Amino acid sequence: MIIFNNVDMSFKDTVVMDKFCAEYEANKINCILGPSGCGKTTLLNLISGIIMENGGQVTKPERVSYVFQDESLIPQKTARKNLEFALKSAYKDKAELSAAIDNLLELSGLGNASDLYPHEMSGGMRQRLALIRAFGYPSDVLLMDEPFKALDITLRDSIIKSFMNLYENDKRTVIFVTHNIDEALLTGDYVFVYSKKPINLQKRFIINKSRSGRKLYDDSLAGIKNEILRETEKWQT
Repeated sequence: MIIFNNVDMSFKDTVVMDKFCAEYEANKINCILGPSGCGKTTLLNLISGIIMENGGQVTKPERVSYVFQDESLIPQKTARKNLEFALKSAYKDKAELSAAIDNLLELSGLGNASDLYPHEMSGGMRQRLALIRAFGYPSDVLLMDEPFKALDITLRDSIIKSFMNLYENDKRTVIFVTHNIDEALLTGDYVFVYSKKPINLQKRFIINKSRSGRKLYDDSLAGIKNEILRETEKWQT
């Protein structure tokens, strides 16, 4: 579990968190919705340890992996070499590392792309590679900062399926920041709707329906979506 206990966080004169409290369940997908600039990326950076809180306490596992909006791949390395570079510290045995990479490439649909360089890959392939790089590292927490933002609808749906396939094969605590309500509804166990800064919880939604059977037009999901939309209207006030 990840716990924020009365956390304060400011940048110069801008207060992002003021006695902020939150709990995110272990081995669940926790989706974060909030207006631009409210502190969602700050929340991720505090969990990752990139920055430290000014006050209060963030309790979290030590091993964290991160999927950014930008794939951040090494252009001079093939898909396989990108994975080897990122994961070599986690696998001391070369044969074990190679087998793990083969498995990740197959799970993500990149089995035939292992020798391609990033510039030879489509945007969707590069994003899949960034996902499996993060999943391949044996972390306790996976942080995702709008990784599907730049993708069109068809490609986004395909990448989400790859993400869910990876998750079901290796469950861990996921904190998934998104602006897309549909993404949150299709992937999340919990959806947290946050306010303008200083960030504060407006409402938490629990999605009990099996991910494999979720359809956005189902009455249950459509009802939750309407409630979330009502919460987002408060961002305009």
